[in-house]
Amino acid sequence: MADCEFTVLNLVDSLKQGKISVQDFLENLIERVRGVDQEIHSLSEFRPAYILNQAKALDRIKRDGEPIGKLFGVPISISDNIATADFFTEFGSKIYKGQQLSKDSSVVKRLRNENAVIFGKTNLTEFSDSKPSKTLNPHDKATTPGGSAAGAAASVAAGIVPFSIASQTNGSIIRSASYCGVYGFKPTNDIIPKTGLKIKSETLDSIGFFSRSIEDVGYVLDIVAGSDGFDLKTAESCSRNYLDILLENPPFDPKFLYAKTPSLKKLNSSSKRTIKDFLKIVKSHTTVVDLPDLVLSSEHLHKTIYEVELSFNLSSEYEKHKPLLSSGIKKKIRNGRKISGHDYLKALKTREDIKFAFQDFFEHFDAILTPSTIDSAPSIKEKNTGDPCLSTIWSLCGFPMISLPLLKLDNSMPYGIQLIGAPNDDARLLRTARWLVNNFGQIK
Repeated sequence: MADCEFTVLNLVDSLKQGKISVQDFLENLIERVRGVDQEIHSLSEFRPAYILNQAKALDRIKRDGEPIGKLFGVPISISDNIATADFFTEFGSKIYKGQQLSKDSSVVKRLRNENAVIFGKTNLTEFSDSKPSKTLNPHDKATTPGGSAAGAAASVAAGIVPFSIASQTNGSIIRSASYCGVYGFKPTNDIIPKTGLKIKSETLDSIGFFSRSIEDVGYVLDIVAGSDGFDLKTAESCSRNYLDILLENPPFDPKFLYAKTPSLKKLNSSSKRTIKDFLKIVKSHTTVVDLPDLVLSSEHLHKTIYEVELSFNLSSEYEKHKPLLSSGIKKKIRNGRKISGHDYLKALKTREDIKFAFQDFFEHFDAILTPSTIDSAPSIKEKNTGDPCLSTIWSLCGFPMISLPLLKLDNSMPYGIQLIGAPNDDARLLRTARWLVNNFGQIK
């Protein structure tokens, strides 16, 4: 299958029509993956025999004339912090090496119910925080694929799978998508139930995707979004025909707000030139605006909320297995324990004020536009996964975000454009993103 055809929707069409059996397709894919993943280490666990057993069962369903699911035969990888009953779920931590859980997460259960093939678990940073994993960037193996969702992004970029499931607390999905040259989508917080996700921050954590097309994002979001009866925060959430809406033409050409944030000063010279050229191309659709002073505190607020909630959610690991934790995560846990209840509650209140301050912008603009990252993927020698600062404000607010693989920098590495939408207006954001891609394409 050609690289451009390796998408969820194309695979579903091909496999449902029986152009190739699921078993034959996955046997060919497994042979290719063996060599590819030996070089980039995106998968934390890969069981070919189990994958082929899934394939045989699906071919049998089709042969017997039983109902076929919406993801029939599609291989999907799952980040190691999301529970699966048939693969280890180790959270990227030595503490949980070899842990086998008895239940799938809600998102994995919904994928299985639609006949997706769980292709393997992907490497991530320790507890999806900041200690780098062993995964390498498929575009340049001397660079990082980002974090925390390193393996999830790399597995899609390398053509191991067309789609992967991961999580974001700050910039994990957006940053990794930018570095790896794929689509990365973080929906409005709590649209997708977090049941079975290893929680670090109840306020900031969200499940999202990496994909090879925007249409795939909407298609899978229709399947996995909505209340599961367990995650109370999704009790009011319901699926909204995301794919149908994103396939529509916008009633008017979208309008973008280019948000000038203090973090833009961190862009290097190549990033600045590339963004400047891109803004010239979309000039007639874009308004440049300085954001309110209130948002200047976003990084500090995010840090306060994250470290308090991290210190609580990893308290057992800290108290029982401290030697097995990295120095970086131990420092954050200690910091969180020192923050007063007053400062934590104040940070939560200010977060709500910032979300409210953006309401007027979304009344007049279809999306906020910024770069996804300050630079292309850093060298692995730097021993970090990159700076998430251009996503921090939006993650703090829980807004839907998508990174589009539209640009390349002077070093020929991928560079993403980030769009941010109004909360609970994910379908409109995806429709706007598709319009931008279709009208401006991939700009070299």
